Amino acid sequence: MTITAPTPPVAVGPPDPGATAPPTSPAALAARVRAAQGRPTPVRMRSLAAALVVVGLLVSATVGWSFWSADRALGRADANAAQLVRLQDLQTRLVRADADATNAFLVGGLEPADQRADYDQAIADATVLVTQAARAQPADGALLSDLNTAIVAYTSDVELARAANRQGLPVGSQYLRNASASLRADALPALAALIDADAARVEAELDNARNAWGLATAAGLVAIAALVVGSVWLARRTHRYLNGRMFGAGVVLVVLTIGSTIVLGSVTSQVTHVRDTDYAGALALAQARLTAYDAKADESLTLIARGSGGAFEDAWVASAAATVSSLQTASDAGAVSPTVALEWDSYAQLHQEIRALDDGGAWDDAVAAATDRSEGSANAAFAAFDTSSGDALDRAGEATSAGLADAAGGLTLATWLAVLAGLVVAALCWSGISRRIEEYR
Repeated sequence: MTITAPTPPVAVGPPDPGATAPPTSPAALAARVRAAQGRPTPVRMRSLAAALVVVGLLVSATVGWSFWSADRALGRADANAAQLVRLQDLQTRLVRADADATNAFLVGGLEPADQRADYDQAIADATVLVTQAARAQPADGALLSDLNTAIVAYTSDVELARAANRQGLPVGSQYLRNASASLRADALPALAALIDADAARVEAELDNARNAWGLATAAGLVAIAALVVGSVWLARRTHRYLNGRMFGAGVVLVVLTIGSTIVLGSVTSQVTHVRDTDYAGALALAQARLTAYDAKADESLTLIARGSGGAFEDAWVASAAATVSSLQTASDAGAVSPTVALEWDSYAQLHQEIRALDDGGAWDDAVAAATDRSEGSANAAFAAFDTSSGDALDRAGEATSAGLADAAGGLTLATWLAVLAGLVVAALCWSGISRRIEEYR
């Protein structure tokens, strides 16, 4: 008989804190296995679906905003261009009134009725334009208010000059010189500042419209790349290489990207054409008319100064050169025919004849030539230039507005189509991946 030795008692101590506790249930063990392997595939597929839905919504918002912003930028550019032309017209009206006042002053006594009427009309038009400009662009309101005060001061000085001239008082010429000087020192610089500000607004809005295509194209390409990456991952997981709905989403994205690039690229091309032709021509013509009227006023002021008007003649030379340069710019832009430049040359030649008379000591003959309004006179030649350049300016302004309207045509519809396309992409991605999740189960 074998006697077995008793098993010695096992000492029980406190549990080892570093030891791993054994699994307590199958469910806990499965959870630990899933945790070790990462998130399950259906969860990842839902995450992918959610991500592609976000991509669809983002491309919808981004491309739609690009169309919307281009449309609004073109609208603002048109409004600012109209304001710019309005201010340039106002500038020209004031200088035209000054040219009428100075030329009529040379006649002495009662000025010609038609010239007085032209002066009154120019001032009345300028006053109306000030009101219209203030309503159209509130940002210009403060300077336009100051301008209105300057116009009132100018017309008051002109009236004093006329009253003195009718009485044959020499002080009248000083009143007239003061009026012209205040117009050039106060009113015209304020107008020039407003014109520069509105020109900058037009350029900024045109740039906004021209650059809209870049954001839309980039958003479309990024969305296509995201869809391709998601589709490849899904195909590897499910071993199903064609998902019809996601393929449809890709087709919609490609069409949206190409369509956006073509439409907004066309907008860029049209805006560039308008800016370089009709708009540039309108600006140059407005500048040409301004400097031309400035020169006409300087012609009369030179004679009024009676031998001491060298500074005014120098100003005439500078204004004439600026007129020729602006007419050349307008011609290069295709906004004016060569006839307008020829009409200016005719006036400039007659001006030289007036200067020859004055410089030769025949002041009375020079005044008679400068105030003559019959056919073949300097005034008649200048009137022909005024009519032709004014008509050309009107055509260039209308062509600018029409060109910008054409560029904006259909952008509102394109905005809604882009939004709809992005929503379709989001829906197709969600639906296509949801079908794979159902199959996976």
